[in-house]
Amino acid sequence: MSKGSLGLLAAYWPEGTARYAHVPLERSTQYCVHRQATSEPERPALRAGDRTLAYAELSRRVRSGGAALRARSEPGARVVVSGTDPLELVVAALCALEADLCVWIAGPEADPAGVAAFGPALALGAPLRADVPTLSADELASGDPEAAPPRPNLRLPVLALARPGGGEVLHSHKTLVANAISLGSFFLLEPGAEVLLLEPPTGWLALGLLLATLHKAGTLRLGWEAPSAPHGRCDYVVMGLAEAERRYLGATPALRDVRAAAGAIVGVEHPFVVSRRRRLSRRLGTPVLTVYGRNDLGPVLASHPTWWLDAAAGIPLPNVDCRPLNPANGASLAIGWDAVEEAEMGVKSSLAPAGGDLVDGWLRSRLIVHLDPTGLYFLRGRSTG
Repeated sequence: MSKGSLGLLAAYWPEGTARYAHVPLERSTQYCVHRQATSEPERPALRAGDRTLAYAELSRRVRSGGAALRARSEPGARVVVSGTDPLELVVAALCALEADLCVWIAGPEADPAGVAAFGPALALGAPLRADVPTLSADELASGDPEAAPPRPNLRLPVLALARPGGGEVLHSHKTLVANAISLGSFFLLEPGAEVLLLEPPTGWLALGLLLATLHKAGTLRLGWEAPSAPHGRCDYVVMGLAEAERRYLGATPALRDVRAAAGAIVGVEHPFVVSRRRRLSRRLGTPVLTVYGRNDLGPVLASHPTWWLDAAAGIPLPNVDCRPLNPANGASLAIGWDAVEEAEMGVKSSLAPAGGDLVDGWLRSRLIVHLDPTGLYFLRGRSTG
């Protein structure tokens, strides 16, 4: 990005948000759950249907589940979390992070091939296979919440996501905390903010906003299962573009009473149709704020409530840098964005998990983008290199 573009970028940058934020060396559950339980114990953390967990109770359940898991598993052991109960799914995933296990969040419907490739030693929630033992919610609750956890290895893989094209990418506590900080500050989340998730945290978008909301002591409404999705007013509603179009732009749109005061945060992984973004915004009655990212890149570009342009994906998030790459081989173009009309976007980010496609230290997006003079990124097509 040129110096001129960086200067203009300041006009779009959220006030009070650092471009490069310090990432504390803490376990993700300590940073996103236990801190809040100390300062805001009675504030609602999770809501699903008519059930609510306050931060104090969520912290107690996470500590108890972490202790139960540490008693039967070594750090880094692989565990799958699945099931149709949104609240128990999120709690079980946080327990696995507390225990420094490597968790695959399979969601309501576990993909047998994906689970087999992951190779779990333990299942939480719904039973998977006869050869994989399942720990029930009651067994998770049997641990001692007062037991002191060991010092975490902040670079140990503690969460796996499916890599596009096959395989997996791995998050550490450090990258999860970085996601929480960057997304929470960019979208100006405040204590008490309500965020409605319309997808389970099985991918980069819902996972990142889940952690960001907890980090900011907000309230997560878990709305991907119809019986547990009372809508109404919230600050943000979060979903991927495919889910948004399925729900709201289909032949018989499943319109619900969603009133998102700040906007709909919609994840995109490829170029999108501008007219459909506008139509979606009209259906929801709120700005559609795009976030470009992928499981292997993490969140990269985003727009936010104080500005948006329908054709643009946004600007780089905090702690994310973008560079033009040669679409043929991924090599870095030293001439910079100000001298090329379009190029493949390279990403360098503390939000990205381990396992992406690196060339000269830059993650390949294999996406052709255009950067306009004001610093806004536009998604143009796919690289074939």
